This record gives sequence, structure tokens and C-alpha cells, in this order.
Amino acid sequence: MALAISRIKFFAIALLLSVAFQSRSQTDQTARSVVERYCQLDSQGANFSASNPNAKAIYQLLINEDEAGYDESVIVRSYTVGKAKVEQSSADVEVIYADLGTLGGELQVTKGLRSETVMFHLSKSNGLWKIDGLRMPPHISQVWILSHLQQDLGKDRQAAKRDPRLEAAIAAINQW
Repeated sequence: MALAISRIKFFAIALLLSVAFQSRSQTDQTARSVVERYCQLDSQGANFSASNPNAKAIYQLLINEDEAGYDESVIVRSYTVGKAKVEQSSADVEVIYADLGTLGGELQVTKGLRSETVMFHLSKSNGLWKIDGLRMPPHISQVWILSHLQQDLGKDRQAAKRDPRLEAAIAAINQW
């Protein structure tokens, strides 16, 4: 009987420790998942244009929903969500971007291969993790921007227009 009670106590303690560890792990995962979702939406052009279908979804991840408009976007090959430091009501999550270059508002492109590290600061707002105080230009994937620019080129051709800047931007980004 004493052995059975000892086993029950052991399993109860193990269960409590497991739940505590899992709860801490889920908190970290939740902050990370917000940053992962932000990066995914951003790479698909959600910050590039307010007309993007994902624009509203990305604003819901931010405490300050009125993200500034930018005249330049960073074109990225990839991003990696790195280290996370999670506390009770705040978190810092690192993202490392593999930048290819930039695209300006007048379709000027500048090649610039580099690694860029951005620290995302998150706070809990009504029990949900949200990105707080983020001020950075859109970080769009090379694949997405090429697709977007190709669509614009198709519309120009249908309207019997020709924008050499658009064609030059596509050619340059394609070579990166």
C-alpha cells in the first residue's frame, strides 16, 4: 500500500512538472508563432500594399496597427526565426533575413546581398501575443515580388502600354 501511494505521488509530481514545462514551452511557441506568421504574411506582400488580401491579417498581429508606409521594400531570399526570450508578458524573438536587395517606389532596384537580424519585441495584449513597436520596411520574397510584377506587366500589355522600368526591375530581380 505504501509503495502504491509513493508511486502515485511520484506520478503526480512528474505530471505537474510536465504540465509546467509544457506551459512554458507553449508560451514560447505562441510568441514565436506570431512572429512566424508575421514574416510569412510580410514575405507574401501583406505590407507591400494595402490592397493585398493579407494586409488586414498582418495588422492584427501588431499592437500599433497603423504601420508606416514605406517607399522601399527589402527583397529577401529567406528568413529564419531564431532565438526567443519569453517572459510573463513580454518576449523578444530574433529573425535573420537573407536579403537580396531593395525595390523602390519608382521601380528602381538595388542589389545588396547581406544578412540582416531584426529583433521583434512582443507584448501581451488582452491575453494574446502582439508585435510591439515594429518599424521596418516590407520584407518580401523574391518569388512573390516577381509574380506580382509579372501580373503588372501582363496588365500593361493588355492595356497596350509598355513600362521599361517594370521590365528592367523584373529582369534585375530575376538575376538575383
